[in-house]
Amino acid sequence: MALYRLIYVSQAVAGLEYPDLVEILEKSERNNKKVGITGMLSFGDSMFLQVLEGSRRVISQTYNRILLDKRHVNAELIDFSEIEHRDFALWSMKVVQLGTQAEVRDIILKYSSTDTFSPISMTGRQSLNFLRELTEIYQKGIVS
Repeated sequence: MALYRLIYVSQAVAGLEYPDLVEILEKSERNNKKVGITGMLSFGDSMFLQVLEGSRRVISQTYNRILLDKRHVNAELIDFSEIEHRDFALWSMKVVQLGTQAEVRDIILKYSSTDTFSPISMTGRQSLNFLRELTEIYQKGIVS
């Protein structure tokens, strides 16, 4: 089976709060595990950046469901490509809420055009590298 990666960005609706992120995580973990999707969702400055990995059909179906979610707007596809291996294989879904930690801000400044999290301006390669670096500091326990 060929593997694919999809990366998209979207804007949170006004009033989105931490319990909403918990609900997204729990539902995503449950649904993604059943169909073999792995990935990560980062959230900060009212913006989402998400990566999904799995079969083309399942990722397409999942992305179409995500587009219907009323907790975000202005979804924009950044990348959808065939891949050799999973980069986020440890997680059926992991949500990382970006905070003010120096390490997180350094990564944001490295890949964004401003000091706020602005994934809308990132290329596919920049988005993937941002999420990989975020994963590394998450696994070191710097962010939760």
